[in-house]
Formats: sequence, C-alpha cells, structure tokens
Amino acid sequence: MEEKIHGKLKYRVGDFIVEEIGDNWVCKVGGESNLVDNLEEERDFLWCEMEKEDIDFFQAIKELSQKIGKDIRDIGYAGTKDKRALTSQRISIFKPDLEKIKNFKHPNITLKNFRWNKRKIKLGYLEGNHFKIVIRDVDKKDAMVVGKKIKGMGWFPNYFGAQRFGSLRGNNVHIGKLILKRDFEKAVWAILTDISENERSESRFAREKLKKEKDFYSAARYFPHHLRLEKQILFCLSKNPDDFVGAIKRADRKNMLMFVNAVQSKVFNEILERALERGLDFTQKGQQSCLLPGYKTRFYEGPLGEIEKEVLAENNLELSDFDVREIPYLRIKGSFRKAITEIKDLVVSVEDDKDFPGSKKILLEFSLPSGVYATTFLDNFFKFD
Repeated sequence: MEEKIHGKLKYRVGDFIVEEIGDNWVCKVGGESNLVDNLEEERDFLWCEMEKEDIDFFQAIKELSQKIGKDIRDIGYAGTKDKRALTSQRISIFKPDLEKIKNFKHPNITLKNFRWNKRKIKLGYLEGNHFKIVIRDVDKKDAMVVGKKIKGMGWFPNYFGAQRFGSLRGNNVHIGKLILKRDFEKAVWAILTDISENERSESRFAREKLKKEKDFYSAARYFPHHLRLEKQILFCLSKNPDDFVGAIKRADRKNMLMFVNAVQSKVFNEILERALERGLDFTQKGQQSCLLPGYKTRFYEGPLGEIEKEVLAENNLELSDFDVREIPYLRIKGSFRKAITEIKDLVVSVEDDKDFPGSKKILLEFSLPSGVYATTFLDNFFKFD
C-alpha cells in the first residue's frame, strides 16, 4: 500500500456529515420539514428522520425513548451512525403519543419529515449513505496530489480497517492465531497480560501484576471493571486455574470471535493487496470477491487461488485450523467478501484551511453502499492524527 497523507478528521462536528439513503427516501441534514399536525391516515408506525449532532447513536435512541415515553424496542432503525458527526437517518416509532412528539426537544437531536407507515424500520432497510467530509491540516503539495488521485477513482479496495485488529493493544491477530493453533493457554495469557502504552495506567498495572504473581483469584478482584472480558476469564480461572478452554467457552462470544475474525481480516487484506499488485481485475463478473478463510471455504481457480494459498501459508495457517471443535462457537465456516467498492456521486475540492493557516483542507462528497464505512475509503489515502 502507498504511503498515506497526514490530516485531521472530524476536527469540527460539521466536518463529517452522514445522510442515509433508503428506498425512495434520501435523508438530508438541515432543510425544510413537515409537521406532525399535517399527517393523515394514522397507522401503527410513525416514520421520521432523526437528525443528531455529536451524540452516540444508542445514547440518542435511549434519550429519545425516555422523552417520548416509549420502550427502546419500539424505535426501529436501519443502521447506526457516527457519534462525532452531523447525521440524518430514518427511524420508526410504534404507536407514539403525537403530543409528546410535537413537544420533543433535545439539544443534539431533531425529529422531522413525518409520515405514517404500516411497518417498522429494521436493520437491512438501508441502501447506503451519502457523506460530506472535510479533512483539515493537509500539506499543500500532498493535498493537490491526493485530491487528483481521489478524483480518478471509480472504486477502492474493500480492506478491513485498523480497528479490526485492536485499536488499543493491536494484538487481536496474535491472539486469534494462538486460538486457531489450539494453544489456548497462551491465548488466554495474551488476553490477560499483553501490555500497550495506549491503555489506561490502571489496566497496565493490573496486567503487569498478574504476569508477575500469576494469581488468578486475586486478579479477578483487582482488575479494572472496564476490562470485562478479562474479568470473565479470571473469574473462571480463579475456580479452575488450568481450565483455559473452559474459560474461553464461558467468555463473551462476541469478544472472542473478534480475535479469530481479525485473522480472517488480515488474510483477506493481504490477498487483496497482492492480487491488485499483480493486476487482477475485480470489476469483472465472476471474480469480484476475496477469501475470508474458514474450514468449509474453497480456493478460487487460477491466479487468485494461488495467491490465497500463498498468503495462508505465509501466515502458517491451513483451512482446517478454523475448525476449532474444542470451542464450537469458534468454528468458522468461512465465506467471501467483495474485493472492491464502487464510489458514487464523487466530488473532490481543495481549499485553503483557515483553521490551520498555511495548510489545505480537502472537501469530499460521495455515496457508499450499505455496510461500507467512509473511513474504509479514507484509510486508502490518509493517516489521521
């Protein structure tokens, strides 16, 4: 991958705008809106747009439900949106009290564009998102080069982002490989005692203390509460110090799957990068995906299949490694993932950045399909402070 350019993302909340695209409904930040008073033919679900600013999505839903007197489960949505951003998306509310909707006020949330519908909005009712993004404090020469490069793109590699590999300790792949190689004891010790300067000091202290004393019973009591996975494992080991498989079985499944999924993601990224370097064309039908390895997957025929085998071997892995029968929920069948993502409605401009005199800001506007993050696109070009 080419060297990335430095810049600042989400310096201001309004630098990151997300507008949801649905079936015959495109959400817009700002602009006019209709009123609840103008609605006719009442049905079970009130659909509207929720515009939010600088608030976590789930916190917004929680506060909305409390203010309008509804259960959280009565509010439907097609997808979550970023916290530090200005976003607009559809939601549905089951049999709302219209007076409470009219009187709803919140400093970070606005409801608008109401209509009745007979069904609830659910995950999957989303076609994509339209983004308006400002990247600040970019070197003048770099801004012109990257701006020109982005303008010439019709698609971008669908790599997994860095967060997939562990944003704090960066050891997800290491732990995942230990699990796949059935070295459960080392995997557990890595979860508990791998240390990073990016963590809180209390977390580092607890890990170092356990590494030195090797006392699970005491560690279960002094490990910080925010290390929930570690405390789950420690609680099990404090009762059965040698039962590392049992500790993993009883740990949070989503967190444990994260480690194995990180290995899949690393393999996928390396296959895709090497395939693009060798000139493989993923815009052609029949060859638009790359391998997410698992014990039931099969290699592609031809050059792509050879690359898949090479990358798996270089990572000291075999497809059978993913059949973790000792811990059934970690048995990964495998699948495929789209290799590239098409960019639509792309507009790029470069301007002087008044917030950072002497630097440039890059203004980007584009649409991406559901399930693809804007940061995945931006990660191809930028390294953010």
